[in-house]
Amino acid sequence: MLQFAEGEVTKLRREFKLVLGRDGALALCTRLSASLGGYLSPPTSITSVYFDKPGYPLARRSLDTPWDCLKVRTKEYSPDMGAGGVQRVVLEVKRERNGLTQKRRVWVPRAQLRNVLRGGVRLLPLIAGGSLMPVLAVTYRRHVYQCSQTWRVTVDRDIGFHGITPELALSETTLSAERLGEPLAMDERVVVEVKHLGDELPEWLAALNPGRKPAYSKFAEGMARVHDFVADGILGG
Repeated sequence: MLQFAEGEVTKLRREFKLVLGRDGALALCTRLSASLGGYLSPPTSITSVYFDKPGYPLARRSLDTPWDCLKVRTKEYSPDMGAGGVQRVVLEVKRERNGLTQKRRVWVPRAQLRNVLRGGVRLLPLIAGGSLMPVLAVTYRRHVYQCSQTWRVTVDRDIGFHGITPELALSETTLSAERLGEPLAMDERVVVEVKHLGDELPEWLAALNPGRKPAYSKFAEGMARVHDFVADGILGG
């Protein structure tokens, strides 16, 4: 079985995103599934919490220059196949620049998350110094299509945007959609991410690349919907 979350295509890759309606997504998924001999992996429920600093510099950058931005977030997966009974999150620093995406990731037991975000982990020096605060939670359901170590397609549905408190974000208990409560906003569209290491994509899949069209971002979309200052002060100008 291919390791979806920890392979080379996760750490450093090129990617493009598509935002589709349900019919378009169904047609794409049918073709992707056929390329895997009809196999469809079970869906994974994901909860992401995005962090920012006072003044929201990361949110502003994601909205102003989506082709050159930085995101700090935790992600939790259900089911989490590698957890071994430990309630944990993966802490990510994700940099996107001109179509190239680089991630640094470290798995952290939830009981240690608060100290890690205060600068206790040397693996992620970009977050050193503390002052990070949770600003947005996003929940969604993901299917993964991958038959090669060099490319992967993820399909995200039922995307919900939630407010988040430090008490919830940094608690020692797994942060499920149920604990977050009803989302403040939903995105009914289907978000497809095509992630690859270079020119290895099938020709039909590569042809879907929208080029330099601004990419969808759950962080930017959620901040615009949940935080009024973003919608009024950034998207408006």
